Amino acid sequence: MKRIVFTVLLFLNVICAPLNYGAEEFGDFDVHYQMGNEYNNRGLVDLAITEYKKAIELNRYSPKVYNNLGVAYSKRKMFDAEIAAYKIAIELDPRYTDAYFNLGIAYGAKGMVDEEISLYEKVIELDPKNFEAFYNLGDSYREKEKYDESITAYKKAIEISPQSVNSYFNLGVSYGKKGLLDDEIAQYKKVLELNPRSAEAHFNLGVAYGEKKMYENQISEYKKAIALNPGYAKAHKNLESIYRGKGMKEEADRELSMYHDLVKK
Repeated sequence: MKRIVFTVLLFLNVICAPLNYGAEEFGDFDVHYQMGNEYNNRGLVDLAITEYKKAIELNRYSPKVYNNLGVAYSKRKMFDAEIAAYKIAIELDPRYTDAYFNLGIAYGAKGMVDEEISLYEKVIELDPKNFEAFYNLGDSYREKEKYDESITAYKKAIEISPQSVNSYFNLGVSYGKKGLLDDEIAQYKKVLELNPRSAEAHFNLGVAYGEKKMYENQISEYKKAIALNPGYAKAHKNLESIYRGKGMKEEADRELSMYHDLVKK
C-alpha cells in the first residue's frame, strides 16, 4: 500500500535582517550568525557552515547557532556532525524544542528509530500542542509496526491540525495495517473531502475496497486515480489484474500495455 512521505521539517531559527550587514548595526557574532542564516536559506550550505563556525568562535554559548549549524550539516548529510550540533544546543538550553525535534529527524535518518521516538516524545512533553512532533511520532511508530501507538499519534496530530491531509492519509494506512478496513476507508474519504485531487487517496481507497471484495468500487477508484494522474503506473497494473481475473482480456491487455509504457519512461 502506497504511503505518503511527509517532508520532514527542520526548524531553522532565523531573525530576518537585510543582506548588507555592518558592524554599526550588529555585533560581530550577529553578523556571522545572520550571514549563516542567509546562506542557509539560499542553499549555500558550505558558506553557511563557515559563518556559523565563525559565530561560535565569538560566542560558544548560543544554542540557536548550534541548532542552525545542525540544519546546515543535515543538508550535506553529515549526520554525526549534525547530531553533535543539536546535542550542544540542548545542553545550552534543555527546553529547546526545535533542537530536540531536529535531533529526532537526524536519528531517523540514521535508522535509529527508538531514539527518534524518544526525542519526539520529549518535544511533546515540552510542547503538548506540537503538531509536527505528533505527526512524526506517528510515522516512527508505524515504521516500528506499532500501529496502535501510530494511530493514537496521528489522531492527536489531527486534533491539533484538523486540516492536515497527510495525517488522515497516514492514519488510514495504519488502520489498514491492522485490517480495520472500514476505518481505513473513512480516512481516505476524509482526505478526498479536503483534497479532491488526491490520486493517492483514490488509489489506496481502491486497494481497501479490493480487500473488502468490493470490486466495482475498486475499479472506480483506480480509474479516478488515473484520471487525476495518467502516469499512475500501479493503478494501471492493478486494473490489469482485476480485468484479467474477470476474463476481460482486451481491457486487461490495454492496461498492461499502458503500465509497460509508463515504467519504461
